[in-house]
Amino acid sequence: MPSPSPPVPAPRSVSVSSLNFKCPDNEKQDFMDDIVTFNIGGHIYSTTRSTINGNVDEQSFLALIIRNQTTTRLDHHGHYFIDRDGTYFRHILNYFRDQKLCLPENFQELKQLCSEAKFYQIDRLINEIENRLNSVNEHTKKLEIGLNFTLISNLNQGGRILTLIGPLKLIRLFQIETIGKQFLKIITNFTDPANISCQCTFPLDDKLISCQPFDQLQRLVLAKQARKMGLAVSYSDDYFYIPIERSIMLRDEFAHLLLNNYSAKLLHTNITYEKTSHVNHDDGSYTLVENWFLPNVSLAKCEETNGLVPREDNIYLNRSMTDGF
Repeated sequence: MPSPSPPVPAPRSVSVSSLNFKCPDNEKQDFMDDIVTFNIGGHIYSTTRSTINGNVDEQSFLALIIRNQTTTRLDHHGHYFIDRDGTYFRHILNYFRDQKLCLPENFQELKQLCSEAKFYQIDRLINEIENRLNSVNEHTKKLEIGLNFTLISNLNQGGRILTLIGPLKLIRLFQIETIGKQFLKIITNFTDPANISCQCTFPLDDKLISCQPFDQLQRLVLAKQARKMGLAVSYSDDYFYIPIERSIMLRDEFAHLLLNNYSAKLLHTNITYEKTSHVNHDDGSYTLVENWFLPNVSLAKCEETNGLVPREDNIYLNRSMTDGF
């Protein structure tokens, strides 16, 4: 009978604490020596000397600090103390680490950040910020060039838009049908629609814009062109109709889109009251008259999207700030 096999010993458990990973003392010391900590106006930041040296000139302020070649003092924790605004230094450190300037959305303090970059003498970052500033300034200048118009709404009817007075080109704010866009394109061949002052009215429950130029000659010429294209024209050629794809939105929704999506500015507001009955003092009409400014770049955006595009979840669709009139 064969002899039994010798018992197999149970595997020996090894705890993490029993493992001894040793780092050579010289490597550990090198790593500790590479860490540098700054106290920037009370904000504490830690990084490595190699991170700084790899991103700045050897004669720049930060490089001189970590080589102890400046009069910069240490705080009571041994951190280099710099009396500057520490909120901006995190963007500078992230720029060193990522090799690109990543800023929060709608960051509005480029000038202050540029000032900090100049203090620390970071030439590459200064150039990048100044390029962004130039782009922002160019965009700001574009927003200052545009068209003025007057908007008239009836507050008794929840803010229904009655009239728009301004350049004919502003009918681009609304989702006009293809024939309306063709009409604007054709008349552009002999005059810029921005130069045609016009009163546009919006018939109730009709998907139409009634356009009446103030200049009599322009009125006749445009009415003739509109009739030629099959658009509806008044009997006396005083005005013509541009069809639109959807009913005109209420004033609140319209204003919300202008302000939030198209960088428009509300310049002036006035409410007038017209009494319609001598018997009932409450029987009157409230009219809202507003002066607006719309940048040309925003009007171009309307042309690309075929007018102001409302959001489906817009809170203004079911509630009006004019309720109560």
